[in-house]
Amino acid sequence: IGGFFRCMPGAGSLSRSAINHQAGAATKMSGVFTAALVTVIVLLFAPLTRFIPKAALAGLLIVAAARLIDAQRARYIVRASRYDALLMGATTLATLVVGVEFSILLGVLVSALLFIPRAATLKRQELVVTDEGVVRERVASDPPAHAVTIHDLEGELFFGAAPELERHLEDSFDGARARGIHHVVLRVKRARAPDAVCFERLEHALRQAQALGVSVYLAGIRPDLLRGMERLGFERWLPRERWFPEEDESFSATLRSVRKAYEQLGLERGASYYLV
Repeated sequence: IGGFFRCMPGAGSLSRSAINHQAGAATKMSGVFTAALVTVIVLLFAPLTRFIPKAALAGLLIVAAARLIDAQRARYIVRASRYDALLMGATTLATLVVGVEFSILLGVLVSALLFIPRAATLKRQELVVTDEGVVRERVASDPPAHAVTIHDLEGELFFGAAPELERHLEDSFDGARARGIHHVVLRVKRARAPDAVCFERLEHALRQAQALGVSVYLAGIRPDLLRGMERLGFERWLPRERWFPEEDESFSATLRSVRKAYEQLGLERGASYYLV
């Protein structure tokens, strides 16, 4: 509509929206109401606006700006997390130096730069299965594994975590071979959101383990990881019998994969190795 009347294009600003919210606005109709009110004032009282003292306008701006500063919340953020404190400080400094719009973009960029290293952290820990069939983290008092090792991966499987993923897999498989163990259960039920880079690293590590005589059993495969493995044709070189999706809550995929490893171990040695 404004294009037919040579209007200047305009939009709501961040500070204006905050002041509007502080005034009690609850819906987007508050913007329409404000625009209508300003229109009426401009049409009816425009000649009178020149009598408004500039000092009064300046004071109004100072009051409005001061109300935008939430000191209590700022103290809470500083005490809660250094990560959030650094992010708030960078955004505030950019607001004073550059401008509000660009400061938000800078804040998003700094947030992403700080978040990626945290999200790229993968955790790996060795697990054991107790006589009661409980899967738990290995502690110092547990005897070392002699036939099957169980390792758990936890974290986001995106490109930023690819180096960590490769290192954890190599440590797991090389550590097993160093102890003469050729059956490794890799629990991936807490490994989330895999991307192409991590699929590639996973495939490379599994193929290399197989070439070195290590049988890897994937336990607790999540649906997103399972779909990617199927699309990439993992079954052509990794036997499907070593895939254990988390399907039945009454008997975990980790226990099923450990039992399968012991069965294979028993067939190889001519003895019976079943997990009780």
